[in-house]
Amino acid sequence: MAPPTRRTLAGTTLVLLVACLAQFMLLVDDTITNVALPTIAGDLGFSESSLSWVVNAYLLTFGGFLLIGGRLADRVGRRRAFTASLAGFAAASALCGLAPTDEVLVGARAAQGITAALLSPAALSILLATFREAGERRRALSAWASLMGLGAATGLLAGGALVETVSWRWIFLVNLPVALLALAAVPRVIPADEGSDRRAAPNVGGAVLGTLALLVLVFTVVETSDAGWTSARSLLGFAGALGLAGLFAASERRAASPLVPRALLRRPGAMSADAVVFLAAGGLLAMFFFQTLYLQRVLGLSALQTGLAFLPFSATLGLLSALTAKLTGRVDPRVPIVAGLGLASGGLWLMSTLDPGSSYGAHVLPALVLVAAGLGTALVPVMALATGDAEERDGGLASGLMTSAQQVGGAIGIAVLTTVATGRTGDVAAAGAGPLQALTDGFAAAFRVEAAVMLAAGVLAAVLLRRARRDRTSGHLAAATAVTAGQSPSSRPMAAAGMPTQSGRALSS
Repeated sequence: MAPPTRRTLAGTTLVLLVACLAQFMLLVDDTITNVALPTIAGDLGFSESSLSWVVNAYLLTFGGFLLIGGRLADRVGRRRAFTASLAGFAAASALCGLAPTDEVLVGARAAQGITAALLSPAALSILLATFREAGERRRALSAWASLMGLGAATGLLAGGALVETVSWRWIFLVNLPVALLALAAVPRVIPADEGSDRRAAPNVGGAVLGTLALLVLVFTVVETSDAGWTSARSLLGFAGALGLAGLFAASERRAASPLVPRALLRRPGAMSADAVVFLAAGGLLAMFFFQTLYLQRVLGLSALQTGLAFLPFSATLGLLSALTAKLTGRVDPRVPIVAGLGLASGGLWLMSTLDPGSSYGAHVLPALVLVAAGLGTALVPVMALATGDAEERDGGLASGLMTSAQQVGGAIGIAVLTTVATGRTGDVAAAGAGPLQALTDGFAAAFRVEAAVMLAAGVLAAVLLRRARRDRTSGHLAAATAVTAGQSPSSRPMAAAGMPTQSGRALSS
């Protein structure tokens, strides 16, 4: 294959920039509201119990609608889906910034989440379709992985700066120039869709059931902070989510064109990677949530200072993601994944040793850098496994499954660990400790659980990815046997059997 021309390289770089710009905007909105919540509550009259929905409405709809969002991106075309959802996200952001009441703001945040659920898989599927050669795709995924921590940290920094210098409303209105810039670039940078997906219409009934199952699950977990885990309300919610999931699975088995193609489910490496993303995202977003509260409420940092405190995290994660991308494909992916998640677990455990007298430079910063180094080492190979061998026409869905694991894992992680932290804080306060000590002990308990979750993700990666590698090897042997027996190897899925694609490159699970 001839080397790409300079014009081609420039064009693909612009595609990467536009796709990453859109995803960056979405990830910033995961955390940008955290530092502004007290101000928003005062201006719009939120109650203490309803204020969390400024964050949860976005996470809930983003995670809940990703499954159908990924399929729609494949169905209507990547560029069409990207353009429409980007415009929708900008409109929802404008409504958030202009919201006159608390109800309007929560509704607009939900609209942001729904449009984000279509935009994110469309952006990643554009990236996957553009960067098809293994080395180029690793570098592109390195940039994409860096956004996970960079977006969250930048959200805190931007939120703090805007709240202190302008108004909380600009944490939403700032999305408008970013979205308009990306929209202006789309017709010049992103190739037009070649045509809509000609397969049979996807399983609409299954889409509704799958989306409802995710929505009910995330909603129930979020509400456990008020209702409790063993209340009748929570148990009924979990039972409902399980029942809807069962109906979704039954609908998929009967469907002529299932929402999640069976070929994707036969990719054990990808499914294992999605499970690892689910656990790791729960620990990461919860870490941002609790570390932000610790820096502001215990150490007394301002909103802007809190955002600045996370910049070393972003820089370390970006650097390690770039370095790991150069190794991906040369070493067994389990090595950087397991090692990275182990490092991140150690950093979270270090955070659990913080107390009211700790300092940022001597205690918080080393823990942040260790977590960032671990995640930067693990994220690129995990994402490569989750999306690397999906057929091009299923790129949106493969992307949506991975992003859904990330968002739902984050929402559930924050909800579960909030319950852990508040319970520990209440117990310590009841024993006579001061308010700062009680609050810090609650955060420490959450960090210990986060460390255990991140370690569990590492163990899961070691076990499941080893099994996936064994299954892939079995596929190679079966394909070779079929060829020896005179059978057509094309009767087996190429990705599952490890056979070469048209480019001559073997695909791996």
